[in-house]
Order: sequence, then structure tokens, then C-alpha cells
Amino acid sequence: MNRQTIGYALVFVFGLMAVLQTVLAIRFNLFFLLVAGLFGASAYLIWYHVSGRMEQQVRQEATRNRRTDRRGGFGAGPRERRFRDARRDSTRNQRSGDWSRRAPTSTDEPTRREAYRILDLGRDADRSAVRDAYREKVQSVHPDTADGDEEEFKRVTRAYERLTE
Repeated sequence: MNRQTIGYALVFVFGLMAVLQTVLAIRFNLFFLLVAGLFGASAYLIWYHVSGRMEQQVRQEATRNRRTDRRGGFGAGPRERRFRDARRDSTRNQRSGDWSRRAPTSTDEPTRREAYRILDLGRDADRSAVRDAYREKVQSVHPDTADGDEEEFKRVTRAYERLTE
């Protein structure tokens, strides 16, 4: 026997018990009516599962939820991921005790060696030398100046941030 046949047999037995309990409730005591209701509810739930209607409803609900998730809305998708990453970065800065700057989020960060080269510094430069070189370089490449270049300005700024981490 397969599961479906066994399921329908259980539905039949529970349904028959519900009918029998109803007859007993009419004849003897109303307590049997409560028991009949429980048998009837059990028979209905078993039938609902065996007939496949429960699975169909669950699948429809899952599909409906999936469609609404794709549309977006409050707290959905990539935006939430971006804020989660920002929280993680700020936590990292709090652990290190540095509250003044955010952790780098760009993937094209220069290495320390490249940063020294961009700022025209030697590897033995201290913090004040890095700051002075950055200020001098920024004055010449700032986008608001006549010879300014926005991409070069960003590159110099990323180099400075790398060396002051």
C-alpha cells in the first residue's frame, strides 16, 4: 500500500469515529460531542495533507513571498547589505580605538609602497611628513584648481588614507 491509500484509510477511520462520537453525544452526554469535534478536525487535517492541497498552498505562499522580496521595499536586498557592511567597518574602527575615520571600502586601494610613490615620499617618512606631502599634492591636483584632476585627487586621497591608517 502506498502512503496516499493509508492516508485515505486514516481519514475514513477518523471520520467514522467522529460520526460515532456524535451519535453517542446525542444519546448519552454532550462530552462526546467535544471528542467528535476533535476526531472530525483530525480527519479534515489528514485529508487536507493527503489530497495535496496543503503542499499546494505552501508552494503558492512561498512563491508569493519570493515575488514580493524581488520587488524590494523597506529593508530588502543590496541596500541592507551595504548598511550591514558599513556597520561591520565602523565596529572594526571602534575596536581599534580610532573614531576619526572610516575603514576603507574601496577595492582599488593602493598598497603602502604605491601610496609612498604617489605622494613622492620615502619609506622612512613620518606622519607629519605624510601630512605635509598630502597637503602639497592636493593643492596641485584639487578639482577646483585650474590644473585639477578629480581622479588624481581621489588617488592622492586614497594614498594618504592608506598611510594614515
